Amino acid sequence: MVGIGYDMHRLKEGESLYLAGVKIESELGTVAHSDGDVLLHSVIDALLGAAGKGDIGEYFPDTDDKWKDADSALMTKEIISLLEKENYKIINIDLTIVTEKPKITPLKEILKESLANLCNISINQVNIKATTNEKSGFIGREEGIVVLSICQLEKKIN
Repeated sequence: MVGIGYDMHRLKEGESLYLAGVKIESELGTVAHSDGDVLLHSVIDALLGAAGKGDIGEYFPDTDDKWKDADSALMTKEIISLLEKENYKIINIDLTIVTEKPKITPLKEILKESLANLCNISINQVNIKATTNEKSGFIGREEGIVVLSICQLEKKIN
């Protein structure tokens, strides 16, 4: 089973930037209802999609004050717990981060490690790619960040 995830957030000076549950030093941060961890939001959607379990908004709606400033790492752990209870096993997660700033390449290993830990998988089951939008569009103007992800799940048979 394969699922695809996509998330984007606007970027603004003075906001915090979290990726894979890691607070990133950056002059720009995400504008969001929760902590705005665009990477984890995309991965959550990919995991839910692969399991046929809907999308992130069904579990953590931005219309519910309960999720205001919520820690996306805890949201991810909740989804992983749901999948584990239903005997799903993550085969791999692959994602692409699209942003002009901050530069992602120096952060890849720490992001992979954090995501692997949150998902209870090995670091070599996670791949992170990064690109820019070549100064084009809202991403190119440093107004936003996008993450696309795909994952493969396997249903364990007891």
